[in-house]
Amino acid sequence: MNDANRAALAALARPPWLATRFELLPIRGMQEAAAALPAGAVVTVTCSPRHGLERTLAASEWLVGAGFRVVPHLAARLVRDRAHLERLLARLAALGIEDAFVVGGDAERPAGEFPHGLALLEAMAELATRPERLGVPAYPEGHHHIEAAVLQRDLEAKAALADYAVTQLCFEAGPLLAWHERQWRLGLRLPVHAGIPGVMERKRLLGIALRLGLGPSVRALRRQGSWITRLLGPAVYRPDRLIQGLWPALEEEGAGFVGLHVYTFNQVGTTRAWLATRPEAVTGRPADTASPGQTATAGDSLG
Repeated sequence: MNDANRAALAALARPPWLATRFELLPIRGMQEAAAALPAGAVVTVTCSPRHGLERTLAASEWLVGAGFRVVPHLAARLVRDRAHLERLLARLAALGIEDAFVVGGDAERPAGEFPHGLALLEAMAELATRPERLGVPAYPEGHHHIEAAVLQRDLEAKAALADYAVTQLCFEAGPLLAWHERQWRLGLRLPVHAGIPGVMERKRLLGIALRLGLGPSVRALRRQGSWITRLLGPAVYRPDRLIQGLWPALEEEGAGFVGLHVYTFNQVGTTRAWLATRPEAVTGRPADTASPGQTATAGDSLG
């Protein structure tokens, strides 16, 4: 695929105001997964209590060296104090990282003075080393440990300190669209990236969704994974229907989602192949409606 065709396919795949981000886990195999991403892609790096902030930062350093635009997750409950926070931010600045994603984190107990993401955001607002952009999570289908009213108040408070939000993993467009419309009515103007799964084995994806405690989307995935679907359809999940349902909100400049956040779980190759060979799934339009020169073949790849 030559550069002209690659650029044309990329333009077909998303309007100019949209951005696609790919989430990676900093575990064994991450570097191989990153090699399958488009050059210079925006890559977010998760943070878990098991591996800690150091693993996230080390992975971020490697990804920066590999030419990616990196967004590390900063888990508030793993930051010990303000001195620790300042060291973390100084390290990001030294790497040239200008974007970070602030989460509360899954640690059972806070390591220090930041019990949740809002507390970390408030502390970062006072520091000259605050990254240029900060993202926060949003939960269209709720959180299995936090009441809906608390989530809403938390998001509204974070909106004053953050630059964008990313939604939790969803498998259906309906909950995402309804949540976004409600936030718009409530006056929330924080740019939002829609969180979608990549291409992967359906059974594995359902297990991940169950562990995350998702609601309507899990039921939808279970319906898609019914015995008749397994008998007559593929065992691999592809987000064609989800993207088609989201497309009107992705095309709506200024009032819709500003882009996609792909939860790859390091299954990058299959997702990128899907993006390359199924542009109609990304655009919501049949491939033969593309403008002259905006075509793709099964052998093409985005990059």
